[in-house]
Amino acid sequence: MKNIPPYSDDPFEFHKDVISSKKKTQNDPELKTRLTSYNPQIESLFDTYKEKLEQNKLEELIEQGYTNEKKASLLKLYNFKAQCFQELKVSLTTRPGNIIDNICQNCTVGEVNSFDHVLPKDDFCEFVVNPLNLFPCCTKCNSHKSTTWVVDGNRKFLNLYSDQLPEQQYLFVDIGISGEDLSINYSVNNPNNIAPSLFNIIDSHYDKLKLCQRFKDNSDVIVSELEVSINQFKASLPLETIKNIFINVCQEEQQISGHNFWKALLKLALVNNDDYMSRFL
Repeated sequence: MKNIPPYSDDPFEFHKDVISSKKKTQNDPELKTRLTSYNPQIESLFDTYKEKLEQNKLEELIEQGYTNEKKASLLKLYNFKAQCFQELKVSLTTRPGNIIDNICQNCTVGEVNSFDHVLPKDDFCEFVVNPLNLFPCCTKCNSHKSTTWVVDGNRKFLNLYSDQLPEQQYLFVDIGISGEDLSINYSVNNPNNIAPSLFNIIDSHYDKLKLCQRFKDNSDVIVSELEVSINQFKASLPLETIKNIFINVCQEEQQISGHNFWKALLKLALVNNDDYMSRFL
């Protein structure tokens, strides 16, 4: 899991481009005219959104309460498959070196195949195509998140545009070995004194997106890949050397994918477990 730089161009220009891309239909020939008439107010709301995002206080934004025709018209702007949104997805998921990282950073398990509306589009339809409110996401995270994002004024999910992830470890892997059986369990804890205000959001994010269980469910393939690699190395290298190689590889993965990247933590837990490594003697 890692932070993603937010959209850097003018968000309202993107909004206007989406309006321009809408085609006139027989069912609603006046759609573009109506949407354009909303622009002065929407532009002002976009300015407020950007200000609150920079302050990391999006939970302070107030719903405008748009209903009926205005809400329905604004919601018609969003279509993930449309070219402008596909281009936005590529822009947001391309990292230095022109490498596209198509992994959902909300979970680092699924592939990006949707946009998460940071502020739910049903409640904040004025931001339905605000690129600062669109986070590249997998459909599973989108489904788990649903529309509940604030409870009693407290956010329940990380916003990886504005919540700076800590370097301290908060995700832990417990390895259990009984004979040939291997058990893996993940947990979120705070022994390294991450600020409670941030840790509470992290803890809620992992809980509500069911991340620890999803990591566990996807662990077998990581274990299998690790065992294949160790078996390839062990014919020519001492086990301690192999261990050090994988520790270095995992540390590089953490630099790229985040200090609490579940795959790297799993491999580190395994190669540092004497009982597990003794299998390869």
